[in-house]
Amino acid sequence: MTSNGVWIVILVSSAAMLLMRLFGYLLPPEVISRPRILRITALIPVVLLAALVSVQTLTVDGAITIDHRAAGLIAGAIALYFKRSFLTVMASAGFVGALLYNFL
Repeated sequence: MTSNGVWIVILVSSAAMLLMRLFGYLLPPEVISRPRILRITALIPVVLLAALVSVQTLTVDGAITIDHRAAGLIAGAIALYFKRSFLTVMASAGFVGALLYNFL
């Protein structure tokens, strides 16, 4: 995709998001407070963050690659499983990723 194409996609998606946000204020509260809508809107940030993390961790130039970043992600997930603090999760993920990057 060309540089102009990327900017067109960014501008169109930004305008679409702005319109959807404005449209949300025009909806009556009965529509927004439905349980299904509340569940969906609560999960959207989680899904977007998971997609971002997986794309940034597991791809290089559009190809799937398993490397030191995946090991760091797994270490962070294990720390999260054991309910460690955010600092511990980030430190363990960074430490494992750096260790594998430098010594393997």
